[in-house]
Amino acid sequence: MASFYSEQSDDLKGDLFIEEDFPNCVYVEYQPSAERLRQTTKNLDDIKSYRKTLLWINGQDNILVIHPINMLPNDDFMQPKYAQIQSITLEGFDYETPESIEEVKYILENLPSGFVKDYEYGLGLQKEYRFIIEAIEKMKGIKELVIGKGKTLMDARLLHENEEKDYYYLKYKDYDSIRKGINKISSRLQSEGRVDKSIFAYNALLNTLNPTQYPKRHHPYKKDSLLEFISSNDMQQADLSVSDQEEIVTLISQNKKDIAKNKPAALIKLHNEIELVTLENLIEQFAEMLSKNLGENHWQKFFSANSFILSLAFSYPVIKLGEQTCVGGRTFSGAGDKFADFLVKNNFTDNSALIEIKTPNTQLLNKSSYRGSVYSPSPDFSGSINQLLDQKYKFQQEITQLKANARNYNLESYSVSCLLIIGKTPEEPDQKKSFELFRGNSKDIAIITFDELLEKLKRLYSFLSSSA
Repeated sequence: MASFYSEQSDDLKGDLFIEEDFPNCVYVEYQPSAERLRQTTKNLDDIKSYRKTLLWINGQDNILVIHPINMLPNDDFMQPKYAQIQSITLEGFDYETPESIEEVKYILENLPSGFVKDYEYGLGLQKEYRFIIEAIEKMKGIKELVIGKGKTLMDARLLHENEEKDYYYLKYKDYDSIRKGINKISSRLQSEGRVDKSIFAYNALLNTLNPTQYPKRHHPYKKDSLLEFISSNDMQQADLSVSDQEEIVTLISQNKKDIAKNKPAALIKLHNEIELVTLENLIEQFAEMLSKNLGENHWQKFFSANSFILSLAFSYPVIKLGEQTCVGGRTFSGAGDKFADFLVKNNFTDNSALIEIKTPNTQLLNKSSYRGSVYSPSPDFSGSINQLLDQKYKFQQEITQLKANARNYNLESYSVSCLLIIGKTPEEPDQKKSFELFRGNSKDIAIITFDELLEKLKRLYSFLSSSA
């Protein structure tokens, strides 16, 4: 059996040919017109050489194979339409073997929704469903898309699991569900596009003219839109822009009461995770600063911004009252005021404490031993202690007047504590011994080194991490 069809009314339309393969099975071939070949600058000497198989229809096994062809006038004219997939097979759709071109056209008109039904456009899937093909082609070696409806030959093929497959099998109901899902997205985007354009025009024409009379419009929030986006994307390490980060923080802050009411455990977990991340960043910043030769001013700013670190040096909870605080000492000439780096108090007893900040590079001990294995404190170390003791003395003398001037009466000087943050722990055993002997006998001043304070932060982080 062989038949031929050509529509002479349109010079661009090609010819269809039906060739029998075996009983109840035919090939349908397509040959482009001379005019179309001329437009693609192809050689017209042998038009028949451009004839390609478009369909293979096997009525006996209920199979229709489509070979999508590129019909665009470019270098790939009459080549496979897709990069990797060469055919789309429909199984179980009950297409009868055609005996005429009219019957071929009837079959094409009754292809499933989403398929190109005009052979002059090369068949295959419609452009809006190209994402199905693009997704499947990410799998290497796939040359055939099989769409099955009901019991098909593919069911038998799928039993051979060890067989190396060059096809992708998709049940028709799944294909149709994906197609409808794509349609929904397209419809939603069109609707959202109309809203976007309306809001843009309003803001550009009216809000800029008179913001008071025409308040700025924003895109309406749709419930579960965040859930849909996050659940459909890998958000484990999302590369969020700075503005996106700010908006997320603002969104959570503005809705914290509702979140606390509806999802208290989630909010507590988020709070704990944020605290851990913040503490981790703080430890990294502290360690980086320790590696540099920074002055007292930098460290005072650091502890001022992270004052809770200071409380780690005390055995009781403290709150900061001020920094670079005058603790007295003014002479009759008006000079001589003494300033403590930080003034804090016990949160329960109101007992006050003074903190003096030096630098990690402050020498704690003299470089040479005093006698044998004994090292004496350096002038900077002993001088810092005397400086802090003098601040304590002046503060205790004038606390009554200071409280009255500041109108802060919730402060007491029962036993003013003093804290000196200075230097780094010595490395040599004899130096460590001399430092601890001196520190242990400085009963009126607590002394802690910068590296010890950093270690306290690390231990706190380790404890909170293990409890999370």
